[in-house]
Amino acid sequence: MKIVQTILVSFVIIGFLGCATLNEESKSFVDKCTRIEGGNTMYKKLTTNMMVEDVNRTIDFYGDILRFEFVMAVPENSQEIVTKRKKGQTLDFAIMKCGDVQVMFQARKSLSQEIPEVSGMEIGGSLTFYIEVQDVKGLYEELKDKATIIRGIETKFYGKQEFYIRDCNGYIWGFAGGL
Repeated sequence: MKIVQTILVSFVIIGFLGCATLNEESKSFVDKCTRIEGGNTMYKKLTTNMMVEDVNRTIDFYGDILRFEFVMAVPENSQEIVTKRKKGQTLDFAIMKCGDVQVMFQARKSLSQEIPEVSGMEIGGSLTFYIEVQDVKGLYEELKDKATIIRGIETKFYGKQEFYIRDCNGYIWGFAGGL
């Protein structure tokens, strides 16, 4: 699984965005957190790597329901990178994207070999993903009969409209947009 480790190191680099809108104290903090010696930016990007039982089923859900595109994968018990899915091929790892949003999925067995501490963890976790979208009402209408809606669309006190779904692994995704 060295190839998966290399991919993870390449893709999981954390980034801060929107520094221009922060107050001076926050800018100073972000500056300290995002700069290393010589003025180079330390954090670049955040990409999730979600532990799943079935990578194939997961990429079907994200592709068919949430309109993510297949980027690449690593077949089970392999160190080969594939950029096209083959019918009947079981995958250990996959990357998908939609616009600037990128997600990685890794089979429990594969991830547990790399990071034994996750082997007993429950899939779905105690985190939620919050994503801002262009047309939250339109997306809600598109998803309401295809995905498990756990909280319908509502307007929040801070001026966003939001709704939440549960994916096929139990992960919770919140979608938000302006009024």
